[in-house]
Amino acid sequence: MKILNILILDDDPTQLELLKIMFQQIQYPPINPAFTSTGEDFFSILSLSHFDLVITDFFMPDISGGDILERVKIEKPDCEVIIMTSGTTTKEAISLMRKGAYDFFIKPISQEILVDRLVKIFELKNLIQENRKLLAQAKILNTDFSSDIIYKSRQMEEIVNIAARSSGTNYNILLRGESGTGKELLARAIHSSSTRKNQSFITVNIAALPESLIESELFGHVKGAYTGAETERKGRFEEADKGTIFIDEAGDIPLSIQIKLLRVIQFGEFQKVGSNKTGHTDVRIITATSRNLEEMIREGKFREDLFYRLNVIPIEIPPLRDRKEDISLLIDFFLKRISEKLNKDTAVLTEDANNLLLNYSYPGNIRELENIIEYTLAISRSPFISTRELPSILMSKTKDNFLNSSEKRDYTESMIIFESGLITNALKEVSGNQSAAARFLGISERKLRSRMEILNIENIFR
Repeated sequence: MKILNILILDDDPTQLELLKIMFQQIQYPPINPAFTSTGEDFFSILSLSHFDLVITDFFMPDISGGDILERVKIEKPDCEVIIMTSGTTTKEAISLMRKGAYDFFIKPISQEILVDRLVKIFELKNLIQENRKLLAQAKILNTDFSSDIIYKSRQMEEIVNIAARSSGTNYNILLRGESGTGKELLARAIHSSSTRKNQSFITVNIAALPESLIESELFGHVKGAYTGAETERKGRFEEADKGTIFIDEAGDIPLSIQIKLLRVIQFGEFQKVGSNKTGHTDVRIITATSRNLEEMIREGKFREDLFYRLNVIPIEIPPLRDRKEDISLLIDFFLKRISEKLNKDTAVLTEDANNLLLNYSYPGNIRELENIIEYTLAISRSPFISTRELPSILMSKTKDNFLNSSEKRDYTESMIIFESGLITNALKEVSGNQSAAARFLGISERKLRSRMEILNIENIFR
């Protein structure tokens, strides 16, 4: 990006003239300003040219700054907006920022503050442009990509394809998604398929560390740096040299550490706690977060420049409830793996137990599904798993989801599901003996066999 194109709107002729003089005095960043005094002219000019930034007055007779902000974000979503005002309250200013305003100026505008904001926006736009170029380059690259990622949904296929292409680069990756969706698993797969695969893969979970120890964990410390630092210690970045570092819950990094992390990314330099010597590292950074970093940026809790350095290749992993076709594959995978781990025969789910697992919402995502199956197989005495072995909370939550669901089942479908569960449970209780199951249900054996045939229920104990 060579120049910052700016459109300025103010209905006060005196203020507009003062702004023109102020903009003429700016030497850096390189700018191309255009000025107008009416909303009608403003949108005509906006539609004819590309602008990186709009600076608009808030109180005007024909249109408000809030209306300008709303329309610009619809018509030119990449264009930043700064509001000028002499009477906006703090509450109103926060509201504007949440609606997408980059900043707001209180009149009279300071030349120093104006230049500071223009420099930040100019550098931000350059970073965005650079990231888009890098991402476009990554999309044309290909590499062998193998991992333990279990999926068949179209959403995950697209995500794995992006991860596979990006693994052949050294660009930083930001993995986003709810807790338990498999962000670390994907990060390991990317590292294992990269040119750094024979080097270290180092993980650090920021949320698991006390804030006072985060800097030492990342960059290390020298002996005597603080009470308890009895020996010198390498940090995670030093341990990951020539390899990959995976930083989980990056949204929890304190602002004081963010500036130091930015220096590592830009120059590969860091200083241990308590030392004045500069260390060097060559790492590929993969970060993960379940937090809304854009909202944190607006609240001043996360650095915008750091965000764009980390977010070169963004990958969003959907929650398990939004890719239900993956659940059955994951169930089979965990049943086999955990059965082997416990030295048991591979477990088999009854139909009702399988349906219960398929229809659960999994707020804890894949990690919760794995924990459910691990718990169930650990307490089960038989390889045949019914709803009785599943955690009771699973039944109650699935029932709530069923009752509150907007999806309507007809009576016949509901009765088929209910009757199938009854028969399957009865067979399980008597180890598959149909005569005993019929007595248990209070029906004849002939009727039981007839209903099993009609409902397509197989006796899993044969």
